Amino acid sequence: MTQILSIGKAVSVGLSALCLVTTVQAETLQIEGLYPARVDNVAEIKSIAIDRFGGNDGTALAFEIEDKLSDVEIDGAPYFKIMAGRSAVQPEATLSGTATAGIEEYPTTGYRDRCVERNDKGKCEKRKSVKVSCLKRVIDFQAQIRLSRFSDGQTIYSDRKSNGNEQTVCGRKESFTSSEEVIRGMINSAAYSVRRDLAPIERRENIRVLESRKGMDKVSAKFFKAAVKMTKTDEREACRMWDQAAANSALHRSVAFNRGLCAEKEGALDKALTFYTEAGQLPGGKTEIGQAIRRVEDRQRALDDWAIRYGIAEDATELVATAKAD
Repeated sequence: MTQILSIGKAVSVGLSALCLVTTVQAETLQIEGLYPARVDNVAEIKSIAIDRFGGNDGTALAFEIEDKLSDVEIDGAPYFKIMAGRSAVQPEATLSGTATAGIEEYPTTGYRDRCVERNDKGKCEKRKSVKVSCLKRVIDFQAQIRLSRFSDGQTIYSDRKSNGNEQTVCGRKESFTSSEEVIRGMINSAAYSVRRDLAPIERRENIRVLESRKGMDKVSAKFFKAAVKMTKTDEREACRMWDQAAANSALHRSVAFNRGLCAEKEGALDKALTFYTEAGQLPGGKTEIGQAIRRVEDRQRALDDWAIRYGIAEDATELVATAKAD
């Protein structure tokens, strides 16, 4: 995983999976990276105190957020120091809010399949969708979250988390899902959303290489196809072959895109972005390319946030991304 040294030391983002390694995934390259928090101005915050949460479900939400933030780890190390209650050490920020789930029930009607005709033995011979009396339950969950900088009290993050659930039951054989279970799921969802808002996440995914050979001459197409097949057993060699294909033949979208994947896998994000941009300027579909560019830009933003958090020089971020584990 990402090897990131502590404050005051050099940073080495050495995702072992960013190194080109053998894989058994068919026609894909495995990409691992650090992706940013969803809000931009909290990268410097390392310690958070969980303050009072109001509302009927505020305490439950506060506990769930505390658990989610305490569980955040980057490269196996805690990302936040979470403080609950009084502490002799001042936090950098305090998190507070409110949370309330409301439940309403009211009569309504619906349609159900019912037996409308039986024989003399009681066996149903005719069924029909009929209008019946029902009961509808609506659960509405609302939470307001606020993160304030401790030094000056300024709000640096504020968001509303809303969720809802509707269920209709008709007849004695139907019953509502436990309202406690539904609300517990809403609280968990809101807490995880806060976690994603405030902290980055490490993600691994298998990205499919482009396989189209349209427009290639026969020799180039055969060589390219062999490189695609090579991803099943030796990704390093597949990437070397795509570099060779680019040197020996005309520019092609699939070759440029796949070279971008190889560069991204290595953590060479600027290089990857150059290849993806090149691919986007060549004939062919753009969906995969647009997704790749957004993915790389997200990873670059995560590195920028990391540089802010630990005071790394701006020109070191690409070095951070490309560093490999020994």
